[in-house]
Amino acid sequence: MSIVIINVGKNKITQLADSSEKLISPQSVVQSWEDSISFCKADETKFGLRSAQLGALFAIKSHWTVTKDSATVVMPTGTGKTETMIATVVSELIEKALVVVPSKLLRDQTFEKFKTLGVLREIGVVSQSAINPAVTALITTPTNVSELEELIEKSNILIATMSLLQKFPDSFLKIIGVKCNNLIVDEAHHIAAKQWARVKSKLGELKCLQFTATPFRNDTKKIDGKIIYNFPLRLAQEQGYFQKINYYPLHEFDVAKGDLAIASAAIDQLRKDTALNYNHIILVRSKNKISATNLYNSIYKKYYAQYNPVLIYSGLPAKDIKDSMDSIKCGKSKIVVCVDMFGEGIDIPNLKIAAIHDKYKSLPITLQFVGRFARSSANLGPATVITNIANDDLNDSLHELYAQDSDWNILLHEKSTDKIDKELSLQQLVKGFNSSNVHGLAVQQLRPKISMVAYRIGEKKWNLSGLYKQFNQDKNFIT
Repeated sequence: MSIVIINVGKNKITQLADSSEKLISPQSVVQSWEDSISFCKADETKFGLRSAQLGALFAIKSHWTVTKDSATVVMPTGTGKTETMIATVVSELIEKALVVVPSKLLRDQTFEKFKTLGVLREIGVVSQSAINPAVTALITTPTNVSELEELIEKSNILIATMSLLQKFPDSFLKIIGVKCNNLIVDEAHHIAAKQWARVKSKLGELKCLQFTATPFRNDTKKIDGKIIYNFPLRLAQEQGYFQKINYYPLHEFDVAKGDLAIASAAIDQLRKDTALNYNHIILVRSKNKISATNLYNSIYKKYYAQYNPVLIYSGLPAKDIKDSMDSIKCGKSKIVVCVDMFGEGIDIPNLKIAAIHDKYKSLPITLQFVGRFARSSANLGPATVITNIANDDLNDSLHELYAQDSDWNILLHEKSTDKIDKELSLQQLVKGFNSSNVHGLAVQQLRPKISMVAYRIGEKKWNLSGLYKQFNQDKNFIT
């Protein structure tokens, strides 16, 4: 078979052709997937799927046997979400799926994995007879309905960023909703609620499956869709998906000196890791583009030019971002200064030293960001987190995490479990309201109060069944 690139306007489809150079149709691709997947579990003696991936796949299959309602799968960073998506598409014989990701970098990375079925064939999960899908990475909005319909007709998978979908007219989204089978959302917490509501409503009745490391959006809104599977961070640590995290807090009340101290400590750690033959890279986290540019010019480029630092954030020319990414991946650059671009699924295992100049104010996003560094990978050492805690103004959870003597190897899974358990409690409570007539009040009107109660459930360990009974019996309690 040979790879054929089909140009449809400014978008391109990567499709396969047989030995006679005849294009293989998306329908023929799906036919080749029948009985092609093996749900074998990896262990010390053989390749296969991880326990988190198996659990997620079976939960998805179970969910879809009874409902088409939106579903959310929670899997910690590094447990194999993308391969789980691919395995879902193959095992469920999904002919046409729209995959939504938060950034162009992740779009390109996801495209590369889908067009080859990731590592699933290499690890014996997908048979050699399975044909790779026809995949389109949507770069720009099709110029007309005909272009869009051709892209859908000739593709198994269309991958797009939410920012691009927002530009699609309603008529385009409705066509996708009719002609595709499934909607798969990666890193769902990155998508703002208002953006998502409009796009999803126009996509119609597509079966929606969302993947995330944390069921909370960056805009603090909740992710819709029942959580059908939650693989705890604790198990990910126990099963070796995460390496040890070394936490080094600094105390410098002068902000400018604090930034220099963070940079110096990060470089010292890089030198130590390099001496141990670890090919590590420093990621410098700043709060915005202005801060990132200042740190890059006034500290990292000025004092540590020998490590070829690069600056990456959304809005820079695409060529500059690509050149910087290539420099990181080939090992030329050992320092990357960014805002948020590396917290959203970018696969660079060598990112092992986090120089946090500006902390996230959200615990879920902090957990995901740090989880990116703690992923286990061959020939790489433990992760290191360096930050200045002298002038912190953080909520209680984050304050405990960044405390002087905190053990991140324990606190990460404890904080993650606590946060997600609260959301599961809320979903259970809302489910009860959906199945009952609570004095004629709409569930939507109750959500602010339910959210408050769910918080109390987490903080004060209230009895859920007793609380629900009180809601049903006491109108004054809810009004």
